Amino acid sequence: MTWNIDDPQGNESGKVRFDIVQYTRGDGIDVGCGPHKAFPHMVGVDSGKDTTLFGIEMQPDVVCEDATKLDCQTGSLDFVYSSHLLEHIPDTQAALTEWWRVLKVGGYLVLYLPHKDHYPRIGQPGSNPDHVHDFDQNDIRAAMEQVGGWTLLEEQVRTQATEYSFLQVFQKRDDQQNLICLPGVQDQPTVCVVRYGGFGDQIQAANLLPELKRQGFHVTFMTTPKGQDILQHDPHIDAWLIQDENQVPNHELADYWEVMEKRFDKFINLCESVEGTLIAMPGRANHMWPQNLRRIELGKNYLEWTSRLAELPYTSEAKFYPNEDEIFKAKRYLADFKNGLAIGLKPLQMAPERFNILWCLSGSSMHKFYPHQDTVIFQVMREMPEAVIVFSGDYATKLLEIGWENHKRIKCESGEMSIRDTLTLAQNVDCVVGPETGVLNAVAFENVGKVIMLSHSSKENLTKHWINTSVLTPVGVDCYPCHRLHYGKEFCHEDKNTGAALCQKSITPEKVIQAIRTHYNHWKNNSLRAAA
Repeated sequence: MTWNIDDPQGNESGKVRFDIVQYTRGDGIDVGCGPHKAFPHMVGVDSGKDTTLFGIEMQPDVVCEDATKLDCQTGSLDFVYSSHLLEHIPDTQAALTEWWRVLKVGGYLVLYLPHKDHYPRIGQPGSNPDHVHDFDQNDIRAAMEQVGGWTLLEEQVRTQATEYSFLQVFQKRDDQQNLICLPGVQDQPTVCVVRYGGFGDQIQAANLLPELKRQGFHVTFMTTPKGQDILQHDPHIDAWLIQDENQVPNHELADYWEVMEKRFDKFINLCESVEGTLIAMPGRANHMWPQNLRRIELGKNYLEWTSRLAELPYTSEAKFYPNEDEIFKAKRYLADFKNGLAIGLKPLQMAPERFNILWCLSGSSMHKFYPHQDTVIFQVMREMPEAVIVFSGDYATKLLEIGWENHKRIKCESGEMSIRDTLTLAQNVDCVVGPETGVLNAVAFENVGKVIMLSHSSKENLTKHWINTSVLTPVGVDCYPCHRLHYGKEFCHEDKNTGAALCQKSITPEKVIQAIRTHYNHWKNNSLRAAA
């Protein structure tokens, strides 16, 4: 495309903004933002000159008369983005040097500029009278050579539709080398898997990845930093597209995905594949469907449905991948716990083997905690002398640890242990107990014993394919399974005595104890056989 005066004018950032999401995370500025910042989280910087020149009304976050002199600390920003400004600045080198100064090491300079072969040059009919330079990508590269210390990650001449510009992305290095690392053409088919949400959602999405690799795909995973944290060592992921929480406003996500989809041979969008679809969200039509209809229509297995959505054959391969240091740390944690309990033994006495239980105190909403936990734990401590329990959860679940803080066979770790450490520990204990949580999802296909108290999901939904699992379901509660997400108590029936959901209250302590006892007896028999 060559510039045409009859085409819509202005808001050049709107043509490229979705392509720069991964480079404009964190704290940064949009220099020369005009009346339209590329994204709300950016700090808009502009002189306001176009108001005088062209009558364009604008209200930048920061008024800056000289873009070669920014009021920012050296090395303070994650990105500097500028669209169609540099060609207006007489001293190109001063501007680039200043923008580079304020970037952190690892930060990005993102430039979107009119291409001199596709936009009228200075003095030609239709040219912008305020331009003082005509650029192409080679001109900017040459100027950046004098700045030094960068890797060129993107360089696109963009002339489709109404574009007549080029995009360049430079990443700041911690040395003075200049490297070019432009994406090449993949020699294999490409796929992008999109999944935001909690860590359980990431584990469920990861169930697809081994099959995609078997089919020969180069796999890119699009998620948030929290999602990447969970899957960062998954060997089936080749590349990442990371965006911060709400970096792309929710109402613009569909447009963003449409742009991203064009980059890949296959695009698997798992957003609301479970929550919103098979678990109804408040405010959605299916949330208010008749209960029996919800049970029929929303009663599908989550992982099978995800595979169908991705047009892949179903396999049970969801897994969390810790690294070697995390595995060593988990094993040392359990060994230290065991050795600490062995203090006081007489010489030559061996520390007894331990039946290690990880107890997940609560899930992400009010219906995901078990009100009889203290009764069960008391009986476990009494009946199973080798049992030790590690409590896990976020900081709020410390309330559920009250009374057990000083018990020598219990470790209260709510709010203390990272999610990765918790998931690694779950792979190394003998039994994981809890409501519907991501921790249980992460060990679904591990040989670790599992005791799960279901709440809004049925066996068919969640645990159909799980191994070595005792599944406990509510009894005598008409609303189970509700197939609903709960953000409060409006649609979740509460037991007034405990504050718990009726579905959890109805699962008797005896059933939970018996389930744990089953795994304990299995562990003990294996220990006796190993000792023999």
